Amino acid sequence: MTWSDEAAEIVEELLRELPLPAREAVEQSTRFRAETAVEEAGRAQVALEDAVRAFIESTPPDLRERLKHTLSYRGIDPEDFAAAFSS
Repeated sequence: MTWSDEAAEIVEELLRELPLPAREAVEQSTRFRAETAVEEAGRAQVALEDAVRAFIESTPPDLRERLKHTLSYRGIDPEDFAAAFSS
């Protein structure tokens, strides 16, 4: 499974927003969720949207609010991922 450059970069940026103890578990869960969703959709590459959605869903709810600033800074509207933030 390949990842677009944008998808890989956003995951790295978002990981820096999390406390160190949570990073490894969130990273592993993000990779699994994104790759599973892409495979189920019959695609071969993880896109930015796949990575962001999987990352949000993999982040503990009490840490998700911190991610909105980074997404906004990158020009990504957090409202586009409202369902992931509320999952």
